[in-house]
Amino acid sequence: MEDAPPRGTAVLYGEDPWVAGRLTRLGLDVHPGPDGPGSTDPDVVVVDLGADVALDRVRGARERWPRAVVAGYLAVPDATRWRAGQRAGCDLVANRGALVGRLRPLLAEGRRRHEVYPLMDESDTAGRLGMVARFDDSPVGPVAVYRVAGRLVACGDVCPHQGARLSEGDLDGGTVTCPRHGSQFDVTTGARTRGPADTDIDRYALEVEQGQVVLVLPQDVPAAGTSERS
Repeated sequence: MEDAPPRGTAVLYGEDPWVAGRLTRLGLDVHPGPDGPGSTDPDVVVVDLGADVALDRVRGARERWPRAVVAGYLAVPDATRWRAGQRAGCDLVANRGALVGRLRPLLAEGRRRHEVYPLMDESDTAGRLGMVARFDDSPVGPVAVYRVAGRLVACGDVCPHQGARLSEGDLDGGTVTCPRHGSQFDVTTGARTRGPADTDIDRYALEVEQGQVVLVLPQDVPAAGTSERS
């Protein structure tokens, strides 16, 4: 016998009656966006990521209701919109038909902090050696991804000496050389191995989730779509 559905409230940005009905069957009192359930935060905010203003809605929900689970859905698969929804601050992105099934455990355990940042599809890394890709606008700043000894590693992409982009330098084994002044760093550990830089670079963990390579954010870094709060 199926467990009793959770009780709570939802704000729905979208005009899909099927999604609204499924949320109601999950035990949620559904309010159309941007209305909310009064003075308290909703338990979940659901956004149709196919809408032109979807990312603004995700960011706005993240700011207005910081304790709510923010979920995005797509009626038609679109990898670009999927990743954009995650980067805007969605705790969950799912296909339309899988939305409620994916929401149920999140609501049961309470909102979790969005601790990863999607970088690229795992398939995009196939066959790439050395410097795989660089990303200018991650929550931790510029990041470069390398393949070293058959595995993917990520580290900060700014030389601590005078700010050059390390990914533009040569990679020999696991050592990258700054293209400007020759400082060297081990990209697998972040350790400085030669100056004139006198500090290490940051090293970040990577994971693969649902076919995507994601950057695991340090605990002191705000999730995408959020801001620091005292």
